[in-house]
Amino acid sequence: MKNVFSKLIASLAVVVMSMGFTAFAAVDKNPPSDVIGLKGIALNAGAKISWDAATDNLKVAGYQVHYDVKSVQNPGEKYAFIKDVGNVLTYNVTGLENGKKYYFSIIAYDEAKNESANWGAPEASVTPTADAPEAKDNTAPQVSKATALSKEQVKVVFSEAVVIPKDKPEDAFQIEDEDTLEPLAILKAEMDEEDKNNKTVVLTTAPQTEKSKYKLTVGIDVEDTFGNTIISGTSDTAEFDGSGANKVAEDTKGPEVVKVEPMDNTHVIVTFNETIVLGIDPSQNFNIVEAADATKQLQVLGVELGKNTENVEDSSAIVTTSSQAEKKYTVSVLGLKDNGGNEISSSKATGEFTGVKEVKPPANIEDILPPKDVAKLMAAYVFDAGKYVVNLSWENPVENKTDTKEQLVYMSEDQGTSYAKKASLDGTDTKYSVKDLIPGEYWFKITQKDAAGNESEGIIKKVTLAETGPELLGLLALSVALGKVVTKRKK
Repeated sequence: MKNVFSKLIASLAVVVMSMGFTAFAAVDKNPPSDVIGLKGIALNAGAKISWDAATDNLKVAGYQVHYDVKSVQNPGEKYAFIKDVGNVLTYNVTGLENGKKYYFSIIAYDEAKNESANWGAPEASVTPTADAPEAKDNTAPQVSKATALSKEQVKVVFSEAVVIPKDKPEDAFQIEDEDTLEPLAILKAEMDEEDKNNKTVVLTTAPQTEKSKYKLTVGIDVEDTFGNTIISGTSDTAEFDGSGANKVAEDTKGPEVVKVEPMDNTHVIVTFNETIVLGIDPSQNFNIVEAADATKQLQVLGVELGKNTENVEDSSAIVTTSSQAEKKYTVSVLGLKDNGGNEISSSKATGEFTGVKEVKPPANIEDILPPKDVAKLMAAYVFDAGKYVVNLSWENPVENKTDTKEQLVYMSEDQGTSYAKKASLDGTDTKYSVKDLIPGEYWFKITQKDAAGNESEGIIKKVTLAETGPELLGLLALSVALGKVVTKRKK
């Protein structure tokens, strides 16, 4: 009996160990990337927070909004409040106190509960005010339409940004054949990553019957970013025709290098077959060495994205290098991904070119490099005749003298979310005044444009104009520059 028992224990141990090793091998230990692009807009008793999508080796499952009345700057510090907001890119935080400044930051997490390790964006600080838009609405989200993308996918569009349940979100949706009343099984529900407004949900279904009439019903577990839920019986349904089309195959191939050619003796253009996504430090994505001696390396000084020969956005990289010699060079592309998260294929990640002496780009290569941005952008303001005047000044780079044909002045009143063009200036101008401004926060951006239509990314300056204007008559004050991104360790 003891022998049998020992064998049984041994067998169980083998099974458990086998299961353990299998489970261990499948564990995802890679956290999502840091969340950047954080912006905040003041509301009445609240704040509207938005951010850029994070990336993950598998998939980002959602985000946490962290906030407090004090700034988090040092290792070990924490925010007092945390909200898990699901897989959205904007959220309205309610229940805040008007007149009090709040600090916000965002953490991304994946399905294995790995969290991004850093607060990658600068904190967004917001002070709610009573005269700002309401932080709470009473309007429930509504189903705008439903469309079959294929015989196994349905797109559902809502009237506003929505949040779907974290656990089993597919249970919040029902579909039935209107003629037979037979239910159509819903296998998966997820936010449409291509819709940055978070109004669209994509459902994966059992195979539909082509041209059959289906009725979609959305349950009360779906809500908007203010917490208003779908109201049963009120705009919670939509009809669509079943599709017989096959589901578009998922992109599983990484980008490929199509060609590499020099533009001049300090620029090389690397063209890809599809849109690419650069790493946090783009200079690490490219390694350029002499073909005859790999120990002799060209320094990568900068990388900008452009179009390829098929006019696809962000599918070429203009690499700024140290001065080339008239030798053959090998370019190796490292760690680049496409929009689907597929990393560049190792067999299609290299190319060769011969260095040139020409300073000007060859005539057969289209000008796709924008002029350099201005330097030393300054802003000063005065209070005049009941309104503010902001005086902008800057320096133009010497190399822009023959390149810049136009300078554009933009202004944003929503903390950089959108910009309106204020003026088009000559390429040699170094000053501009914006008049008739009322108290508030303004972001100004100066860009450079060449004859080919290439426009630089622009330099931004933020100016806050106080409510107590009359007390500031004649006072000049320099604006606060937008700070460089500084990451803060979460733990």
